[in-house]
Amino acid sequence: MSGWTEGYVGGIDYIRAVYRDWSPALLCFALTLHGWRPPEGLRRGRFTMAEPGCGHGLTSALLAGAHPAARFEAMDFNPSHIAGVRRLAADGGLANAEFLEESFADYARRDGPMLDAVALHGVWSWVSAENRAILLDVLRRRLAPGGVLFVSYNALPGTLAHMPLRRLLVERCAEGDGLLPDRIARAVDFAAKMAAQGGGWLAGTDGVAERIEQLRRKSANYIAHEYLNGDWTAFYHADVVRGMAAAKLEFAGAAVPMEQLDDLALSSAQLALAAEAHDPAQAETLRDMMTNRSFRRDLFVKGGERLGAAERRSLLGETRFILLVAADDLPEVASTPIGRLPFPPALYHPLGEALAEGPQSLDALLARPALAAHGEAAVLRALILLTSLSLAAPTMPEDGLEERQASADRFNAAVLERHRFGDTPGQLASPLLGAGVPVSRIEALFLLAARRGTEPAAFAWHHLSADGIALGRDGERCEGEEANRAELTRRHAAFVQRRLPLLQKLGVA
Repeated sequence: MSGWTEGYVGGIDYIRAVYRDWSPALLCFALTLHGWRPPEGLRRGRFTMAEPGCGHGLTSALLAGAHPAARFEAMDFNPSHIAGVRRLAADGGLANAEFLEESFADYARRDGPMLDAVALHGVWSWVSAENRAILLDVLRRRLAPGGVLFVSYNALPGTLAHMPLRRLLVERCAEGDGLLPDRIARAVDFAAKMAAQGGGWLAGTDGVAERIEQLRRKSANYIAHEYLNGDWTAFYHADVVRGMAAAKLEFAGAAVPMEQLDDLALSSAQLALAAEAHDPAQAETLRDMMTNRSFRRDLFVKGGERLGAAERRSLLGETRFILLVAADDLPEVASTPIGRLPFPPALYHPLGEALAEGPQSLDALLARPALAAHGEAAVLRALILLTSLSLAAPTMPEDGLEERQASADRFNAAVLERHRFGDTPGQLASPLLGAGVPVSRIEALFLLAARRGTEPAAFAWHHLSADGIALGRDGERCEGEEANRAELTRRHAAFVQRRLPLLQKLGVA
C-alpha cells in the first residue's frame, strides 16, 4: 500500500462491474426532472466523456460500444486494469475510446478536448486530499460550460457506523502475513467473532452484524478496495457542494431519479424541518441526517441552464422509455432502499404492457385512456420508480440507431467470446438504451452458440464443465453430463420463449 500506489490498495484488482448511473439517457432524464437543461450532445449521442479512476474501465468501454459518435477517455493507475480493457477495446473495435495508465497528476498534465460529462465513481472517497484537488483542477479547466459531473461517495452520517469496522479490518490485515485475500478472510472472521460477543459499539450500533455477514459473501477484491485504502473519507453533502464550487460546479440533484421523491423517505414533518434551512446544501444534508444515508450519487453542472416549466414538460414528454423485463414479471411490491413499495396493478399493468411493445414517450403513454385516467403525475412517478429500480429505462433518440447498432454488434461479439471463460463483463451494449443490458454467463453462451450456429446446450455445457461448474434444479445438483445438458436444454427453451425477445428488442441479440 505504498510507492506508486500512493496509499491506494495495490496487488489486487478491483471488482469487474458495469455501472448504469452515468449512461447518457439516464443522466438526461435525471437532469430534466430536476429542471436542468441536459447537454445537447448527451441527448443526441455526440459528446465527450471522461472517467478518471475507471478501474477495469468496463463502463466506459461499453458506453463507447453503444455510442460510436461519442468520444471517451478513461484512466486508472493500475496497469493490469488498463491492460485488460485495452484488449477488450481492440477486440471490440472501439476506435472512439482511449484508456490511459496514469496517475491523476499525469492525467491533469494532458491536453485534451473539453468534456461534456465526467464520471467519478467512488473515487472522491478513496483518494487523498491532494488528488481531489488535482481532480477539481481538471474539472475547472476541462469540463465544458453546461457540462455534467456524476460523483458518488461515502456519505455522512450513515457511514459513521462503518468506520470502526473499517479500522478493525485495516489493522487486522496489516498485522497478518500471507496473501492479502487470506488476510482479508481472517480479518472478516475476526470481526464476526467480535460481533458474536456483542457489547460496546457492536451492541449499540444497528446493522453491524448484518454488515459483517454481507462481507462474508463479498470478494476479497471488493473488500480491499472498499475498506483498505490508505485514504478513506466520508463526506457531508454540504462539504462536497462547497468543495465543488471551486471548479464552478453547482449541485444539480440526485443521479437516481427516485431519490428525488422526498416523500418516499421523509415524513411531512421531516420535510418541513429540512425546508427551514435557507442553504440548499444544508437542507440536503439535513435530509441525509434524517434518512441516515451512507452513500450518495450526485450530479453537478457547470454553468447549467434552468428550464422553464413548459420546456421541462416538453422534454419530459418526448423522453422515450422501454421495459427491461417481461410485462408479467413486474412485481406488485418492490424492495427499495426505503422499504417495500407497492406497485398498484391498475396503473402498472397497462403501463408495463405499453412499454413492452417498444419505446414509448411519456406523451404517447398519456394518450392511452387506461393510463390517462391515472393522471400525468402518477404515470411520471411510476416511470421514475421503474427506471430507478432497473425495471425500465429511458432510451436514446431514433436518429443514429443504425450506426449505434453496428458498433454495439462489434463490441458485443467480443464480450460474448469472453463469457466462454468467465462471467464478466456480464453486460452487453444496447444501441437502443445507449447503456448496458445484464446477461448471465449461461445466457451469453446461448447467444454465442446462436451466432456460431451450434447446438446451445452442448456448447454451454462444454464451457461450464471446463470450469467445474454443475447446474442445479429445485435445490438438487445435476449429476453427470446427461443431466446437466438436459437442464441446459430446458433453460434454453425458457430463454428463447421469455428472455430472447426482450434482448432482441433492446438490440443486443
